[in-house]
Amino acid sequence: MTTLDKRDNEPVSIEVREVVMPELQGAEEITVGAWTKQRGEHVAEGETLMEAHTDKVNAEIPSPVSGKVEELLLQVGDPVTPGQPIARIAPE
Repeated sequence: MTTLDKRDNEPVSIEVREVVMPELQGAEEITVGAWTKQRGEHVAEGETLMEAHTDKVNAEIPSPVSGKVEELLLQVGDPVTPGQPIARIAPE
């Protein structure tokens, strides 16, 4: 991802890490239950980023990295599969 530096309008490369949905005990139907962080907020590594609901279990999905939430790729209620990108975070 490239953005402009606010000081001199020069392109600056920003590393963005894509967060993917993990496997949840073999669950086939997974739904986004809630986001605990919103775009622009800071999230710590291991802190809950999303709540996922399945036919077998409800789970908290932790962030794999500390940083600023750049984008949430799904809405509450959307279906999601293991390995599917769910968010993008700019690491610190």
